[in-house]
Amino acid sequence: MELLPENGADCRSIPTLGVMKGPELNTGFPGKAAMTSTLPSAGTLVFLQGTGGPDPVPAETIRGQLALESDLSRYTVLDVAWAAGAAAEASVVPALPPRYRNGADAAAAELPGADGGRGLALAGMDVLRAAAAPWPPTTGPAAPATEAAAAAAEEQLLAGSVQRLVLGLVTDAAVRRRVPLAEAASDFSRSILYYLRRGDAARSVIADALRILPQDAPVILFGHSLGGVAAVDLLTTPDWAAAGSRVDLLVTAGSQSPWLYLLGALAHLSPGMPGRMPVPWLNFWDERDLLSFCAEEVFAGRGTVIRDVELASNEPFPASHSAYFTDPALYAAVREALAGTGPARDRSGPDAGV
Repeated sequence: MELLPENGADCRSIPTLGVMKGPELNTGFPGKAAMTSTLPSAGTLVFLQGTGGPDPVPAETIRGQLALESDLSRYTVLDVAWAAGAAAEASVVPALPPRYRNGADAAAAELPGADGGRGLALAGMDVLRAAAAPWPPTTGPAAPATEAAAAAAEEQLLAGSVQRLVLGLVTDAAVRRRVPLAEAASDFSRSILYYLRRGDAARSVIADALRILPQDAPVILFGHSLGGVAAVDLLTTPDWAAAGSRVDLLVTAGSQSPWLYLLGALAHLSPGMPGRMPVPWLNFWDERDLLSFCAEEVFAGRGTVIRDVELASNEPFPASHSAYFTDPALYAAVREALAGTGPARDRSGPDAGV
């Protein structure tokens, strides 16, 4: 699939693992000469999408935003479908209980009575309140202390009952909508499960894309969410320097790499073990994006330049997780970081010596 821009740059979706067919050949990547002839000398931004099915919109949005930055306007955006080998979309209904298979929609799973779950929860609150009252009732001088204790017990039980009420309502709603929720979770999880099972293959796809790029122009590797995890795993491969592929700047947005590092779940970096990030790293996070994490402190001493940049989308989650692409502050920071990238020691590549 080739996306032709209006401003002279171009945005391509790269076929991967012989699964996604592109306009230039049926399997693999186009030859280096063919790719070189179509790329402007300004540089290339290699984009790695996060979870979910293939979506050309983020790469198109990035291209449009780059056009607004004079120093980045002639960059090519290369959309690498690293998870193209993930399982095809499939219905989860056969794996659900029989009641969901008749009609396979939310209406078929409605609970009896619109307010049945709410009524049960409220009844439970009454029972808990009754249990909090002292029995038998006390009188005389000891009554105030007993009443205070009973009030404290009632407050504690009431807090627990409110939690049960909320969880009960959420559960009832989820049961009624289990089919669409399960289908959405399956779509979201396909690339995650693929990366857990075939991480080496996914990283090979990215490495192949980087290998065919011109080595005489800057390369930005931009990973969103799980794509950022894949980028970190690739660049921290012990033999990455021997690959001879140029990367001037790593950009991650809404990435879970710092969290996974602390859990010892990255492919090559973990606490207490050797390893480093060989290129400058710009990590974007948003307070309202619950899937974004900060890298500076976690990876301190692991690279030449690792910098966190906070953005403020003011969007609710999960919209905040995809709001990075339209924020001009991101591209301004990328431009400044790229301009500040020093000599070869601050990037990877055939002459970088890392």
